[in-house]
Amino acid sequence: MMMALHESIQQVVTSQKRVLVVGLGVGGLASARALRQQGAEVVIAERRTREGFFRGTHSIAEIETLEKEGISIVFGVDGERLAPYLSGAGLVVMSPGVSLESSAVGAVTRVGIPFISDLELAVGLHSGRTILVAGSNGKSTTAALIHHTLQDAGLHSFLSTDGSVALSRGDTGAGAGRANNSTLIVEATSFQLEVSTSLKPNISVILNSSEGHLERHGSLERYALAMEGALRFQRGEDLAVLNADDPIVVAMATKSRSSVAFFGESVPDDRAREGEIVARISRGQEGAFLLTLSLNGVCEEYSLVGTRLIGAHNRYNIAAAVIVARRIGIPQESVQRALRTFMPLEHRLEVVVRDHSRAIINDSKSTTVASTLAAFSTITEDFQHRPIVLMIGGLSKAGSWSPLLSKIKTRSEEVASVICFGKDGSLLASHCRAAGVRHITAPNLGEATREALRMVSSGGTVLLSPGCSSFDEFADYQERGAFFKRYVREEAGELASSAL
Repeated sequence: MMMALHESIQQVVTSQKRVLVVGLGVGGLASARALRQQGAEVVIAERRTREGFFRGTHSIAEIETLEKEGISIVFGVDGERLAPYLSGAGLVVMSPGVSLESSAVGAVTRVGIPFISDLELAVGLHSGRTILVAGSNGKSTTAALIHHTLQDAGLHSFLSTDGSVALSRGDTGAGAGRANNSTLIVEATSFQLEVSTSLKPNISVILNSSEGHLERHGSLERYALAMEGALRFQRGEDLAVLNADDPIVVAMATKSRSSVAFFGESVPDDRAREGEIVARISRGQEGAFLLTLSLNGVCEEYSLVGTRLIGAHNRYNIAAAVIVARRIGIPQESVQRALRTFMPLEHRLEVVVRDHSRAIINDSKSTTVASTLAAFSTITEDFQHRPIVLMIGGLSKAGSWSPLLSKIKTRSEEVASVICFGKDGSLLASHCRAAGVRHITAPNLGEATREALRMVSSGGTVLLSPGCSSFDEFADYQERGAFFKRYVREEAGELASSAL
């Protein structure tokens, strides 16, 4: 379906069949709007009642506008109650919050109507090249770096945090008269990939795997199966870019029918000899990190000196982005320049305060144990010989905290304390206690930040890398990070004033 999504939608339009969008979240709203612009009759089905939905949304005005534009929205409908709306439908679009085990998917499957995800809709309607970035951690940074590199080279590209954003902004290029040489760079979650049935990006990047979404997928094996949706329908002219140091990601190469490129520290030499695209991370003679790219039998070196992206995990992100940029045809010198000029994204190992004695780091984006482990490893590598205060907390997700706590134990002399805060602070404290890790608890982020700053008043590093979602106190990780930065800067201003 993906190769001819325009045609499929037009067939639905000409046959006077409707498109049913399941889920009235951001993805559902964006999908409905894009489909209406294509001329389709659209119905949105939401399982919550109208009253219940309106109590928890900021989109009331937008919903009322869509209804005025002829889009029907039905509330309190799920599972078999979808049957009247499936009758006469030619296509169903699933929002990312809808899992394969849901009664809605079961009802659609029994009827036999094809369904796609909002991500597939965005990719399928885009008229140019599509690059998809997936993985447990690093998606945002890698996608943004690719986008920066393309724009720096003068190419026309769009960056989307997910398919919903692309559809909302019209970045698909569908019906907008955009040139076919535009590039859509889109992050993909495992939720979106799980319900994708025909996704076919030109280039797919899978950065890594972790246990971050076991509450949805149930097991690491099923999580990996969902992630494989990024490359399942690619073919020889496409490219899958895979992490050679992640066994679960490497195994996905056997499922791909496209060309495959590998990046990492332990890429086997025979892969380069066999003509595959390989990006190897290593240290040069003077200790600085290098990236060696084997492309079409030619080796190229990229210096990582001068990049603002710190830490081992960001070197992997850089390696993946370089492969993508060179595969597209961006000159080597342009890629090297982009590595030097790229500014790290907000809330991702963002330095809030840094002077001769203190470093305060905002990594609110880390909402999984794996991402917090990566952040902690980076800080111990790049901010050596300082006592570290690690702040974790919020709403804990499924998955083990053992990898992080074991790492902290190996660096116990450098760790002043772990501060466990928020709704699940006491749960995290119990994990720390069982692991023998020094810790304290705080009821919320504000109190945790106050205590952390007190601990490093004479020097040290504070790392906010929660490893949890933010929904106990904040709307999202951005709001959490903004609160932390504001608190820290106000405290820094008070210290400066008191010193006058």
